[in-house]
Amino acid sequence: MKHVSCRKSVYIYLWYVGNTVTYRQLGNLFGVSVSTAWSTVKTVATFLISIGRDYVSWPRGVAALDIINTFERKHKIPGIIGAIDCTHIPIKKPQNHGEDYFNRKQRYSIVLQAVVDANKNFIEVTCGEPGSLHDYRVLRRSKLYRMAQSRYEEIFPNSTFIIGDSAYPSTNWIVSPYKNYGNLTDSQKKFNEKHSSARIVDENAFGLLKTRFRRLLKFTEQTNLAAITNIVVSVCILHNICIIKDDLFENAESNIQNNDEQQADEEHELDHGNNRRERLFNYLLRIFQVT
Repeated sequence: MKHVSCRKSVYIYLWYVGNTVTYRQLGNLFGVSVSTAWSTVKTVATFLISIGRDYVSWPRGVAALDIINTFERKHKIPGIIGAIDCTHIPIKKPQNHGEDYFNRKQRYSIVLQAVVDANKNFIEVTCGEPGSLHDYRVLRRSKLYRMAQSRYEEIFPNSTFIIGDSAYPSTNWIVSPYKNYGNLTDSQKKFNEKHSSARIVDENAFGLLKTRFRRLLKFTEQTNLAAITNIVVSVCILHNICIIKDDLFENAESNIQNNDEQQADEEHELDHGNNRRERLFNYLLRIFQVT
């Protein structure tokens, strides 16, 4: 395999994740073989993941307080530490258990789950679950869920919580909107509107991610799911680096939105967690005198 300098390796990786070229086209553009182009992209992705904890990590202490305060300043809702959602990454049908990756839009995909702060930074990402899985099932299988169950006070200090759409249950650490079966009060509808205005930061983050890194729109050459997952995670890390460097690409989220349709409801556990949503609802009711 031809030796590729570090600088050229970064260029090859950036061109690959920023476009939808084939590896043959990528190799021709940079004067390397197809196998070298593929190996270079994997190597850079692996390096980014190795430094990922410096850029994508669950906030604690002052960092957590800053996120909570920013959400409250922007949306007047106290206690939010992040917004959770999922998006689908199109892939070629895997050789093994391909049917598991066939999603509700009749395409093959893996799922990217992310928790986002008020400034569109990813603070937790989970990637690689089959596209057929419901968003809540993806959460149940994730490290985040296990941490929330075993280390609740550490992950959600001072009764903080994350917000998610109606695909998620309302628990002691997730607040979802009221499901509208035509019987919501005006106050509950206004609560849902405020909830949505804060939650949209996740959709904006996915829109920004997919516009900047257009590779996420098309993984149709490779069937190596581990390598694809690593590339997706690596661009999430690079997304945060771009935000830190004030490379915001502000128009991105208007170009590509996370338009995944909501899946059919599943029966959820922890229904007692509705108390958290009720407490938040009652707080906002008092503050804004919603009637």
